[in-house]
Amino acid sequence: MNFDLTEEQRMLQDSVRRYVNKSYSFESRTQLVKVGGGFSRETWSVFAEMGWLMAPIPESCGGLGFNAIETALIAEELGRGLVLEPYTFCAVLPVAIMRGCSAEAQKEKLLAGMGSGETIVAVAHSEPEARGCVSHVSTMATRQADGRYALNGRKSLVVAAPVADRILVVARSSGQVRDEQGISIFLIDPQSSGVRCEPFRLLDGTPAAELVLENVVVSASALLGEEGNAFSGLQRAVDEAIVSLCAEMVGGMEDVIALCSEYLKTRQQFGVAIGTFQALQHRMADMAIELMQARAMLYRGLAVLTNPAAEDTSRIVSGCKALVSKCAKFVTAQGIQLHGGYGITEEYRVGHHYRRLVLADAWFGNLDYHLNRYAGRIQDEARALAA
Repeated sequence: MNFDLTEEQRMLQDSVRRYVNKSYSFESRTQLVKVGGGFSRETWSVFAEMGWLMAPIPESCGGLGFNAIETALIAEELGRGLVLEPYTFCAVLPVAIMRGCSAEAQKEKLLAGMGSGETIVAVAHSEPEARGCVSHVSTMATRQADGRYALNGRKSLVVAAPVADRILVVARSSGQVRDEQGISIFLIDPQSSGVRCEPFRLLDGTPAAELVLENVVVSASALLGEEGNAFSGLQRAVDEAIVSLCAEMVGGMEDVIALCSEYLKTRQQFGVAIGTFQALQHRMADMAIELMQARAMLYRGLAVLTNPAAEDTSRIVSGCKALVSKCAKFVTAQGIQLHGGYGITEEYRVGHHYRRLVLADAWFGNLDYHLNRYAGRIQDEARALAA
């Protein structure tokens, strides 16, 4: 894999960084959490104007047709700036689901509005017992005599559901709870009869909700693609979202190290800057090493996503999330300690990075889930070599 960015990719990265530095200050972010509910449609419209929402959308649907590398560059800079608007959950994930699961006519109808920022789409996939397992779907979609479907179930941690115009609901039309076959995806209006949204704000201020579906009747046209065959497209979309989330964490780690470096230069004790203390220099070096490991694993995740011939992509992505989460936990925790413990308070950016990391670890399965999944891959390889 070539690690050098193209001129176009550098321009994309610079555009996001300039915007975050100029227009998304820590103070404005704090105000958005307090007053704006953790989401600004004006900011989302800026994302659209800059072309960032168009990045993952195919050219055939009016998008830019970029791959996982470009979306990761955007996500990394947004993570560095602690941007609240959920790019991964409302741009990368739903677009990837539409690409992998829907018919061409459905793509053209929805993706244009998503790329322009006019339509915000959330994804209701996670369930309380799933713990990261993509095929764990207990929400039921029952086909009625007239061809319509009745949806019943409960979805947890639906990011951006309180501000979404449409929601993609993952439901089971046949089979048992963890079967890969029988999973279908439906596009619903959150204002439909039987849909109950129980909103709350996550640890970092991001809007989310529990979504309760009680006999929500939708037409056959709300079904994406073929009934019961959505798993492979859904798994691929989740893999893309995981790598995008890892890019956010890498960007956050870089900002934590920069914040600590500046703090150690200015904070004085015994008449000298504490950055001159060798023990603290060693700790900063350890943090830099963890960041390098996380970035290397992010590159591996991007390599398999952009290689059509790659095998066992999903479990390699699990290894990516496991290592990046571990590294990010170390870096953000050390960042708080280097700030003398004050870093955990609302006034310090480093504490907000830690809160974001706690959420990132929980989304799509935590460190333990992905570590066990990746370990299974290593065991399979060992058995194959021994055979």
